[in-house]
Amino acid sequence: MPRFVAFLFLSAALPVAANECYSVDPAGGSVTFELKQAGSLFRGAFRRFGGQFCVAQGRVAQIDVWLEPASVETGLPEIDAALKAVEFFDVAKHPRIKFASESVQARGDRQVARGMLEVRGTRRSADVPFRLGESGGKPVVSGTFTLDRLDYGVGTGEWSETRWLGAEVKVEFSAGLSRR
Repeated sequence: MPRFVAFLFLSAALPVAANECYSVDPAGGSVTFELKQAGSLFRGAFRRFGGQFCVAQGRVAQIDVWLEPASVETGLPEIDAALKAVEFFDVAKHPRIKFASESVQARGDRQVARGMLEVRGTRRSADVPFRLGESGGKPVVSGTFTLDRLDYGVGTGEWSETRWLGAEVKVEFSAGLSRR
């Protein structure tokens, strides 16, 4: 019992490193994707996204980010409409794609967030590598990862056939972070 009391006393005397949280600032940022369509690269972007990054002791400790699939833009209005429909993102039922980290580890000059990615109501474990840098005195996060759209039910019915629309999707993101 005396050791436990001593531990509590010493723990209370230690400074606690508080999390410092930043909001994702979509202004000037981007979330883009690319995949193969009929053998050629097809690209698009999401215009509405946000979330927060929390830092403790100089390292990213927690990430909670989202994007709105209804903000998809490919430069082709008919494709945009199809991507918002039931066969792809089903934005009426699933207005957000979300990622929440469970852990963040440093790996060389980058970090890797391991967490849950939720698309169309399907949650799967995902590793998202990223870099935390600075631009104009402001923190900036950027990274690239790949996912299989079929793991999340994106592209159902005839669109689940990968002969015309590839399953592998490369996602690239970059955004400034603003102090909350």
